[in-house]
Amino acid sequence: MMWMGVGDSSGSPKPIRIVVVGEKGSGKSSLIMAAARNTFHPNIPSLLPYTNLPSEIFPDRIPATVIDTSSRPEDKGKVVKEVKQADAIVLTFAFDKPETLDRLSKYWLPLFRQLEVRVPIIVAGYEVDNKETNKQTSIEQITSPMMQQYREVETSIQWSAQRLKQATKVLYYAQKAVIHPVGPVFNQETNSLKPRCIAALKRIFLLSDHNMDGILSDAELNELQKKCFDTPLVPCEINQMKKAMQVKFPQGVNERGLTLDGFLFLNTRYIEEARIQTLWTMLRKFGYNNDLRLGDDLIPYSSFKREADQSVELTNVAIEFLREVYEFFDNDGDNNLEPHETGYIFETAPESPWTEAPYKDVTEDTKDGGLSLEGFLSLWSLMTLIDPARSLEYLMYIRFPYDPSSAIRVTRKRVLDRKEKKSERKVVQCLVFGPKNAGKSALLNQFTGRSYDDDSNNNNGSTDERYAVNMVKESGVVANTDKTLVLKEIRLQEDGFMLSNKALAACDVAVFIYDSSDESSWNKAIDLLAEVATIGEDAGFKFPCLMVAAKSDLDPFPMAIQESTRVTQDIGIDAPIPISSKLGDFGNLFRKILTTAEHPHLNIPEIESKKKRSCKLIKRSLMAVSIGTAALIAGLASFRLYTARKLS
Repeated sequence: MMWMGVGDSSGSPKPIRIVVVGEKGSGKSSLIMAAARNTFHPNIPSLLPYTNLPSEIFPDRIPATVIDTSSRPEDKGKVVKEVKQADAIVLTFAFDKPETLDRLSKYWLPLFRQLEVRVPIIVAGYEVDNKETNKQTSIEQITSPMMQQYREVETSIQWSAQRLKQATKVLYYAQKAVIHPVGPVFNQETNSLKPRCIAALKRIFLLSDHNMDGILSDAELNELQKKCFDTPLVPCEINQMKKAMQVKFPQGVNERGLTLDGFLFLNTRYIEEARIQTLWTMLRKFGYNNDLRLGDDLIPYSSFKREADQSVELTNVAIEFLREVYEFFDNDGDNNLEPHETGYIFETAPESPWTEAPYKDVTEDTKDGGLSLEGFLSLWSLMTLIDPARSLEYLMYIRFPYDPSSAIRVTRKRVLDRKEKKSERKVVQCLVFGPKNAGKSALLNQFTGRSYDDDSNNNNGSTDERYAVNMVKESGVVANTDKTLVLKEIRLQEDGFMLSNKALAACDVAVFIYDSSDESSWNKAIDLLAEVATIGEDAGFKFPCLMVAAKSDLDPFPMAIQESTRVTQDIGIDAPIPISSKLGDFGNLFRKILTTAEHPHLNIPEIESKKKRSCKLIKRSLMAVSIGTAALIAGLASFRLYTARKLS
């Protein structure tokens, strides 16, 4: 098996990089030479070149590149460079030189921690033969205190000129620590499996429990054995395992077979009995990498390859599966998935995908702080929209039973939607722009059922983008015709907003919100619309725009309705929609956004792009005097002046 699934262009396993470090006279070069030639050379160079060891000398048939290092202080920089590129480190000491052992815990191991080198470490003790003093104390006794303090040390091994095979074993243990690492799966302080390992094993157990009775029968155990190790179990082996389980862990087995607790206990014993490769072989067979996540090779990236103005949505097959998952875990059928019930759904995943931004607190909670079916499906739709790879990964964790590529679909390009004058996207992304204090956050709060002045999800004043997602239902129940609306608040930087063309390309509708009681807020919002629309058109992406007059509970500024109506009519978009987040009055805004997205050829501002503007300026400059040209440029730079010019 290829470690971590990495190979070169020929498909051969990638050599594991092992760096040997230690004091002068601790046996570094001798260890490498003994492993490479199976002979002991008392007179060897002080520093060996890179040594490539073939796969044939290792049980896992994976080659290794072994790197010798200098002990001279002036070469510390070179040693640091090598250990930072290492897959594993071998630290050496000599039994007859106690100072070389002391330096491991007093210098080398602290240095590696300082450098944040997080790779497995093997300690190799070189024993000078025919020294009676060396036989009085085992290497385990000598290194135990150090290993208690430095958990990154996987094991310690003794070798000598008389036991040359031990030299190869040292390097194999270093290699094995990379291929079958203990750290990700087992907590050596508590002698227990780590949470991610438990999650992976639970998933493997449930995938192998074909009749879903919570027990692995003899037949199911045998099938799992054949899948992972290419060889069946004979009945006597299964019976022997059951008898041993009944003695050591009675609750792990019953008359029907192996329980989940028994399965976890069995894999814990593999680690304790130094058979960790058995556990990792199974984990690898089910697609797990060293981080105990499903490897990238299982994610069908080609299924969501798309252009910038296309989006990714869940298919009806995936939505129906998720609906069934929700109903299964919503035990009392009250459309309220409590937090611990959501935890049960993701107990076969490394962790819940929604505990941090951008997914935390982005949808409406139930009155008990749980998730409704609408909220549950909305979170999946958001994750699929902004990170389809993550969405597919988590669908596999919760055991989506079909080809992962059948769970998602790529929508039609928006330019084609405009030509057809309709869009059939079920998930609509709306970018929410506006000047400071216009009411953007209040709008998102109300959309997700929170108080308009709730700042708990306001990122502490951060300029990071914020999402809110919910289903906008046509009836009182969730139906396949319902659409999901994603609001994305765009927060302005001090020097303006910084949005990439890719971000604008993903916009289905842009909303520009302003404080209807403040004329300066209106002016800033309309300037912002001009800027955004111009940037989008210059990049080749047009999208509908809406103006939203927030804080309608306050008195509008003089001539507010007349001016805003005149300007929006002139540029070809609908008149501003009045709302009051404080009063909870949104004038059917969210349905209006979805309707606007369904007709992507309408409500596109009629604004000259910079490219068109430049061409016109070049032509006009041949006929205009310098003062007239300067006035023309200034007029075109301001959207309000541009509008006024058109009206005059």
